[in-house]
Amino acid sequence: MDWSRGGADEAERLVGEHYADVLRYCRRHAPSGLAEDAAQETFLRFVRARARYRERGSARAYLVTIARNVCADMARSRAVAWEELPESLAGEGEPGDADDARDLAHALALLPRAQREALELRYGQGLRVGEVALALGVSRFAASRAISSALGALRESLDPSGERGES
Repeated sequence: MDWSRGGADEAERLVGEHYADVLRYCRRHAPSGLAEDAAQETFLRFVRARARYRERGSARAYLVTIARNVCADMARSRAVAWEELPESLAGEGEPGDADDARDLAHALALLPRAQREALELRYGQGLRVGEVALALGVSRFAASRAISSALGALRESLDPSGERGES
């Protein structure tokens, strides 16, 4: 896609193709009630910066990067922290699921922000590791390491036997 030279048709296609993913990300990371505003702001920033866009990765990864910045700006301005459990990580309907979801939400909240964001982008948004790296502005190795460390920390935190780390 040569978006930098594209017109209204290309912009319309881009929004149609990626709006749901951007909105889903914003619902998880924007301050309560501001997800739609954050998604719209994401596309406005993309349109304003289209001359600077270079196809180093997918448009989706680039839009998620912008959405991440928009949500962070909104959170800073309203002093709101990300505390909600991603929908894709919650269980449904089984006894004990509420406790499991609470435990997972607590374990996620304990992760460093960079690890939590890398995990959300990889599994919540379905981005490839290279796209996670681009969205976070880090190397592919750093993104992979953040994901791996986050998964290890979650395993450690959620281990019901409590035997990890004991001799």
